[in-house]
Amino acid sequence: MKKTFTRRIVAAVAAAGLLLVAAPAFTPAQAATGCALASTCEGALAGSLGSTTFKIQMPSKFNGTVLVWNHGYRISTPIPAALAVPLGLASSASYQKISFPAFAPTFGTDVAYIGSGAAEVAQNAVIAQQLLGQGYALAGVGYARQGWSSPEAVQADELLFKHINSGAISGVKKTVVWGESFGGFVAATVAERNPGKVAGLLPTCGALAGPEVAMANAMTVMYTWKSLIAPTLRVANYTSYAQALTDLATVLQTLGGVAAGTVSTSAVGYPVAQANLLGGLMAGEPTVSAVYDGVTVNPAFGTLGTAAALVGGYQPASAGASSAAAMLQNVGAAAALGIMVRYDLEQRARLVAGIPADQSANFTDNVNVAYSNVLTDEQRGEFGDTLNASTVMPNLLNAMLAKMDSTKGNAAARFPANAAALKAVRSLPAPKGVYVVPTVLIADTYDPVVPAGNTDAYFTKVTASAKAKGAIPLVAQYYTVPPADGWTTFAAGAKGPDAAASAAAANSGVGHCNWTVGNGIQVVNAVSALNRIIGNPSAKGVKNANKLMWSTVGVNGDGAFQPPALARPNLSAK
Repeated sequence: MKKTFTRRIVAAVAAAGLLLVAAPAFTPAQAATGCALASTCEGALAGSLGSTTFKIQMPSKFNGTVLVWNHGYRISTPIPAALAVPLGLASSASYQKISFPAFAPTFGTDVAYIGSGAAEVAQNAVIAQQLLGQGYALAGVGYARQGWSSPEAVQADELLFKHINSGAISGVKKTVVWGESFGGFVAATVAERNPGKVAGLLPTCGALAGPEVAMANAMTVMYTWKSLIAPTLRVANYTSYAQALTDLATVLQTLGGVAAGTVSTSAVGYPVAQANLLGGLMAGEPTVSAVYDGVTVNPAFGTLGTAAALVGGYQPASAGASSAAAMLQNVGAAAALGIMVRYDLEQRARLVAGIPADQSANFTDNVNVAYSNVLTDEQRGEFGDTLNASTVMPNLLNAMLAKMDSTKGNAAARFPANAAALKAVRSLPAPKGVYVVPTVLIADTYDPVVPAGNTDAYFTKVTASAKAKGAIPLVAQYYTVPPADGWTTFAAGAKGPDAAASAAAANSGVGHCNWTVGNGIQVVNAVSALNRIIGNPSAKGVKNANKLMWSTVGVNGDGAFQPPALARPNLSAK
């Protein structure tokens, strides 16, 4: 990225001062008025941490169960349209379009996007209508603050419980708490803290391992980039929003250059695709994306021959090349997580712990990580050829790992954690993996934002907790399954995949919280599975839930399946 562009971002944000946007207008809640059947009721609930929006949708015939929904992570600061569009924020209903004049000189427009405070009641309208048709009342909150706002989100749920129980919904028999991504993390926290008010828990693609694990893995990606691709990246300890936005722009512009064919080798001499693949592998990122399935090779190699196809620019040339291309796509999402969520959490840590601007607010530590030990033997065996494929330098994989390990133990070159910041982050509300209520978990097998290992790690903790209490573990976990024969699609003679056709075929198990197969039947049936366990709190109830889910289209029917374990390369010592 040009230095002038970087300087303009810094100047634009600095000129803007505090990044504040007006709060939306709220309609005060009136607890004495019930929400009628087949109607929608909205308003606001006031708490000590601020006011949260809420929304209730009632079915035409109520079955007595309320599903309290928690939405996913929404970036709490303005993102310029130039960055919001490639991240998919501009087309998301969870973000609102605003005017941010300070961006105009740099980006040519004042258009920006910011996480909305609006409440929602389910993943999407299609799933919501199916659940309403089954008689569920749907309720949800918007949170008083966006970002990693677990204190505000937990309080919002508790305010909504009180509102519902004060007469907002008549005929309530039980309440189930659920949520998606960050919302799954919130739902689990709420359930553990309110076992007497919650009958069941359903996190979908939940970030259940929490921010420390997520940011440790994001740091692995970002430190790989800083070492091998973009040395100007700050990575951590953001003391201004401009620094975070500049890092995000650097990553997205580099990825855009690779996609356009204008960037292949980094400023420090390493092939971007292989360096990025290395970072993604060490961080536990999936090696497939909605476009590249990690298997399918361009048919041109079979008809033209390898030499002619390579000269002609046809890709991917191998399964490894497909995975490298997939990782380039996945890292865009990982970078947004690793930069914007980190900035948000570091600012909160500064506030909670009173950390001054001249001290670090970094809460993940990679000072003593030996990255050559992080890459597994299995990964070396599967991707060694791809990681070594380079005309730039011989023995590329070892050269990249040696470059990264050359700073091991050097606190000035690496990123030591500030104990006060770490303590502040750990003080935020979070699930502990304590068994309190029947629980169903479901995740995408290949999720670049919240790896499926989050679900399995929480399942293991909750199951162990139940057994320690002498209770039957009324817990079940399920995973979506991708199309068996791959999904990368080529038009005849095309040099690269048809992105739209490939993504349409990857309608299950691939991406972040992807429930498109069967109009979201995996999630709808997961709700039914949880109610089977609640209604029959026994091993037989879990068996009945498994019978339903393992026969559901798009769900992996292998009950013994376990996703790859969460990568934990630089999690600070506890």
